[in-house]
Amino acid sequence: GAAGASLGFLHVVWQREEPAGKIPARRLRRAARLHRRLGPTGKESHALKRLREAANSNDLDTVQQLLDDGTDPCAADDKGRTALHFASCNGNDHIVQLLLDHGADPNQRDGLGNTPLHLAACTNHVPVITTLLRGGARVDALDRAGRTPLHLAKSKLNILQEGLSHSLEAVRLEVKQIIQMLREYLERLGRHEQKEQLDDLSTRLQMTSTKEQVDEVTDLLASFTSLSLQMQKMEKR
Repeated sequence: GAAGASLGFLHVVWQREEPAGKIPARRLRRAARLHRRLGPTGKESHALKRLREAANSNDLDTVQQLLDDGTDPCAADDKGRTALHFASCNGNDHIVQLLLDHGADPNQRDGLGNTPLHLAACTNHVPVITTLLRGGARVDALDRAGRTPLHLAKSKLNILQEGLSHSLEAVRLEVKQIIQMLREYLERLGRHEQKEQLDDLSTRLQMTSTKEQVDEVTDLLASFTSLSLQMQKMEKR
């Protein structure tokens, strides 16, 4: 009965004593799935709703408190949206990382089939995409239209190349974020040679001191991205 299922849930959580450090996110997700089958109590249901609302309103402290109290980060609303979906859409990298650390599933889909990665891509939140990739998000496609991080990087770089009003620091930061995203993406794909090329561009970016030098790195990164996209198309044929 329900009591047996509850004991089963506790057994999964406590069956082995973990070494010092964090419990693996995969185990947290597995335990939470078993718990969800029992259905939340009224108090738990309120906490789950508060977690999604806190993530949606960028309330880091409340998210931290609810997660520390054991609130399930994978619980979805009636449209299939989790706290991670809301945080990813809002571009809140700190909350995204916090949810992932507490077992949120980066590949969980909402009622429309969107993963948190899809939503971060639609809203152009490059640092969040990088965090989700590091957290285990699948890299086969960035959104349901089939765009990958390479497509997003290309469109972002086109905007940077056309823009005249961006300050030196703003452009440098955005280029740095794009490089980090692509490095994570290419590493997940096993493209180590291309990743080394990005490492070189990253080093070159750190040495820039003028807008012209940053623009030069931006142009090189745009060329790298276009070439990588062409290679990707050829491989799919």
